[in-house]
Amino acid sequence: MTKVLIFTDSRGEHKATFKDQHIFTEKVTLMLKDNGFDVDKMCCPFSWTSTLDFIEIIEKKIIDVDSYDKIILFTGVVEFSPRPLSNFEKCYQPEKFSEITSERLIDVKRTNGRIINNKQDFMRQFIPSKLLERHLDTTHNVYYDGEDTRSLISLDINKQVIIPYLKKLDSKLIYINSNSIVPNWEGNYILKNKLGRPKNIHIISDYSKQMQNQFTNMIDLLEWSDEEIKTYTVDNMHLSYEGSEWIFNKLIEILQLS
Repeated sequence: MTKVLIFTDSRGEHKATFKDQHIFTEKVTLMLKDNGFDVDKMCCPFSWTSTLDFIEIIEKKIIDVDSYDKIILFTGVVEFSPRPLSNFEKCYQPEKFSEITSERLIDVKRTNGRIINNKQDFMRQFIPSKLLERHLDTTHNVYYDGEDTRSLISLDINKQVIIPYLKKLDSKLIYINSNSIVPNWEGNYILKNKLGRPKNIHIISDYSKQMQNQFTNMIDLLEWSDEEIKTYTVDNMHLSYEGSEWIFNKLIEILQLS
């Protein structure tokens, strides 16, 4: 039986504006199962779900990556996004963290909450020390609510560590890239946070551009124009129903489902 893994950050489950309809991860899971596929769906299992977390569960053999014929991966925006240094520390080195188990990864009801993992420990094991130390000694020098900002990883780490790792999975990987950010538009995020996002949030595009043309099967959201981003997302990141359907249609083309 063909086996598929779907691993995403919150963009694969957030559907606050279309609660009564399926988001693409739900819809493709149902279609795959109807076609006889075995599917493991892991949507935002971590408090800060990143590509690093996906790599960690492979490297620690919490999942057997060789058991999957296809992997749909929608991550990146969490580690690309600039965040205030206090928030970076909470993400990078939380005071309390929990065990990563395969059961919790697919616990869609989250009876035990999201997994809070110690990213610092894994990053120190996985990322060459010079690259990591250089990153930890650097900030964006762009302030948000009185604090300097830093992304979880640097452009160099993305290019030299993350992309080469994902390329090893290329025969089975379907990577969904992150879209660019529409200037001076917050969408409904402003209702959640009156400050809006950091002024340097647009650097997400620099990381996303590094991902372009790296994988055989890729859904590149950088194709979206500013007007399309306003249609396909609700806040520059999370999907509207139209955006979810756009990705779903691209997926079924790649998976050759109908």
